[in-house]
Amino acid sequence: MKKLLALILFVVYTISSTELREIVKLPVLVQHFNEHRQLNKDITFSQFLIDHYNNIPHTDNDEERDNQLPFKQADTNLMFSPVIPAPSPLVLKKPVMPLAADALFPRYADFIPTEGVSKIWQPPRPGASLFV
Repeated sequence: MKKLLALILFVVYTISSTELREIVKLPVLVQHFNEHRQLNKDITFSQFLIDHYNNIPHTDNDEERDNQLPFKQADTNLMFSPVIPAPSPLVLKKPVMPLAADALFPRYADFIPTEGVSKIWQPPRPGASLFV
């Protein structure tokens, strides 16, 4: 029963959210070909497709019927994902401290200066040359 339900949901989702819904219009294509076949017995199916799907305007005064053919109109469909993201708890490890509570540059108890930073930010020494 689960497999059948999964298959039905997959088919409904695929047809509604992809261009596979155009396959449902295939009987209209065959029926419209038969209509043209009644008007012109010499027309082949490939000629019919070329007449209806090329860039040259088709002039048989049935534009409304032609627009019902599969893959005739470009539909834009939005895909929505039915997946609900798992909730992730928001955990703060430390309380947020104000930037400058009472001093211009406060030092916190857990502040550990790195050696690289302290070497970079040194004032210039007297007699030190810029060019080595």
